[in-house]
Amino acid sequence: MRISVAVTGLVLLVAGCAAETPAAPPAPSAGPPSSSATSSAPVSASASAAPVAKDLTKYLPSDEQLSAARVRIQQHRTRVSPGTSLRIVRACGADQPWDSAAQNGVRAVSVTDQMQIDELLAEYRGFSGEQVVSGLRTALDCGSAVVEGRRLAVKSRFSVAGVADPHFGFCGQLNARVAGCVLVFAHGNRVLALTAAGWLASAEEQQAELKRLAPTFTAAFDQD
Repeated sequence: MRISVAVTGLVLLVAGCAAETPAAPPAPSAGPPSSSATSSAPVSASASAAPVAKDLTKYLPSDEQLSAARVRIQQHRTRVSPGTSLRIVRACGADQPWDSAAQNGVRAVSVTDQMQIDELLAEYRGFSGEQVVSGLRTALDCGSAVVEGRRLAVKSRFSVAGVADPHFGFCGQLNARVAGCVLVFAHGNRVLALTAAGWLASAEEQQAELKRLAPTFTAAFDQD
């Protein structure tokens, strides 16, 4: 009898100890995300998007302005992608220091009764328009230029009365039968080149037409 009572007491003691044993602590929570996990998160579109090139078409005359100046049509108004090589005039067929500094541009074509006028407008980084025009004027002392992919032998130079922008023009022969003239303007960090050529117009006629149209182009080109 004493043995059974002792056994019963031992069982109760063990059960009591088991009941007082604390439960196992919960598993630790997950730590902060690793740096590799953070870096793999997608970048927002606004953060990764390349800067949008400035639209330079506003510095060219509108269709209404050209119509008032008796230009029949303006076509092929095209923005030049950033990074595209832009040479306003390639003096002596050689690259000039400012050629690689052109960061943005636009091309257009205007057609009159006698000739076609190609327009090339460029915006520069690190050069003012006046520096480009001045450098180009000096570089053309070599006597030749590549204009719109064609070599022109410079025969004469001219300027336009009443135009405040730094500018100069020159005329020459593209080949035995065809003449060409170029009028270049500067404003701020921009340069505009107007290149006239045509089978029906002499160099003198092209020069006169560029002078006549100069105020129409500078009115748009000189906007700030």
